[in-house]
Amino acid sequence: MHGKKKLLFLLVTFLIMAFVSGCTFTGKSREDNTKEDVAKYERYGITIAIPNEYTDRLLIDPTEYDDESTLISVYQKSTYEKYEGLGWLFSIVRYTEAQYEQFLCSDGSGQSFFAKDETYHYGFFHATDVQAPDDYESFSQLFSAVAGFVKNDMIVRNDLIPYSDGEFFSREYTYDSDHIFIDYYPYYAYNGSKEVVWTLILSQPVTQGDTGIWCVERWKDQYGSVYPYFPDENGVSSREFYAGLQEACDAGKDTSRLRPEQAALAFVIKAFEHFQATPDSFAHPNNPAASSGSFAASTGNIHDYMPKLMAGKPVSDYELLPCLENFTRATWQELGEAYGGEWWNPLWLALRDAAVGSIKSDSADQSLRNYYIGRAYLTSDGAYTEGLDEILRLQWDFNRALYSACLRERFSSDEADVLRRSVTYLISFDENIFTLTVPGSGILSLNAYPVEFPFGTGLGERGRKDFKAESFGKVIVVESDDLQVTYLNPDEGVYTIITIRTVKKGCSSAGVAVGDTEEALLEHWPEEQLRRIDSISYDDEEWFGKCDYAYAYTPEESTKSIIFLIKSRLVSGIEIINGLDGALY
Repeated sequence: MHGKKKLLFLLVTFLIMAFVSGCTFTGKSREDNTKEDVAKYERYGITIAIPNEYTDRLLIDPTEYDDESTLISVYQKSTYEKYEGLGWLFSIVRYTEAQYEQFLCSDGSGQSFFAKDETYHYGFFHATDVQAPDDYESFSQLFSAVAGFVKNDMIVRNDLIPYSDGEFFSREYTYDSDHIFIDYYPYYAYNGSKEVVWTLILSQPVTQGDTGIWCVERWKDQYGSVYPYFPDENGVSSREFYAGLQEACDAGKDTSRLRPEQAALAFVIKAFEHFQATPDSFAHPNNPAASSGSFAASTGNIHDYMPKLMAGKPVSDYELLPCLENFTRATWQELGEAYGGEWWNPLWLALRDAAVGSIKSDSADQSLRNYYIGRAYLTSDGAYTEGLDEILRLQWDFNRALYSACLRERFSSDEADVLRRSVTYLISFDENIFTLTVPGSGILSLNAYPVEFPFGTGLGERGRKDFKAESFGKVIVVESDDLQVTYLNPDEGVYTIITIRTVKKGCSSAGVAVGDTEEALLEHWPEEQLRRIDSISYDDEEWFGKCDYAYAYTPEESTKSIIFLIKSRLVSGIEIINGLDGALY
């Protein structure tokens, strides 16, 4: 959902947090201005402070803006004066509840909210394009020195409440009520097609039960992406809007939204402008919100369903999956004896199709799917285990946090360890160009692992540090022998590698090793894919040291890059990095 950022945003974020971790607030009186080495700006009752040591390098609000949302805009003076309109470092905005709800429905690229009070949410907006064409290093250093201070000082100085957008996006639902799902066929009213299906997630935002109105709080497209929805009603928050609809319903003026189907129809007409949609454009899916209870429909005996599968007849996920809980190592042999050599393929296809539910937000349903497949995996061996590998990896990639939670809650520690090691093994053999082979130790890749360092390899740890980055949560940096790995820990049991650096001779990526000649690198890689860069980032240079130049490979529209550092015509180091919000090279 985020646009491509050519600035080294991740680096900037790391530097911000390093700066912030070193800042302390002394508790000085806010009235004692003479003792504070800051310049203060009063905006709509909010005080924003900027350290005086940087003010001569900044421009504050160099252009006029006529909205009441922007509190302050800060520019790098040297760049702005050279290229009018460029040099924008950041802006601080304040949004009403209604404005913030619309932000949650937007792309949100380069935007995040860091504080709130009883009335407003306060956001930090920064550029997603290049703002300092020929002065990047000083621009990024200025950004990291000022931005983190401004946000943290603003929270303390104005008695604001620290906040993160993750507080909303980590929630399974928007409103606390019963939920139902309705399938919507967006093309049905136009050409009768039901091939494309969107799923609407409905809840009762005000009153629950028979007298409560329904609304669509989120919807899912055919690719599985889920989008929140809030009505945009002339600056009125959803809380006020739905309260008004409920009040009208209670008075008997408009009772249509007491029926979920009518609420769904009103939603697609307003949100998508699908004016031709009719009640026939909708259907209740087979998997209701409380679908975890549907697994009780199974007899638990695989032999009740295997003949149907072999005959090509439908068997529901809820009938098939609970049978796996009763599998033992002997079951696999029994199936072969009972059904000959033709049983495995139809069973495997059915299990693959059942591995992931149709409603991503139904965590109870998916957790049970993970559990049943895990039980089968633990009893399998040989070719059957290899066959289930793809299904196991599919569930991990679908929702890693949920998968990890399932391992903790539904399996013994030994069983969970087996499954985590199996997923780690599968990740190690990804056909992924963004991997580093470490001779004698194993393979690392830009990936999300179910175990942390050393990620199933034989690497040794020489030291580590961690800190919390505002946009990405906990960041861990581990040093090994001539190698460094940086990874995130967004959820318990999920460890996402974002940077791998090495100067260790023999370590290789995409067939090129540290110690190879520049000529060998250029012979190995198609010349049009590699881009020569004359300098690397300040953060990279601090770890690698000086190099003569480097070659970078970044696939189109990707945030991942491989960088080969060249010194004295030899590959002196390799970095594999994921910019997350935008390519760094």
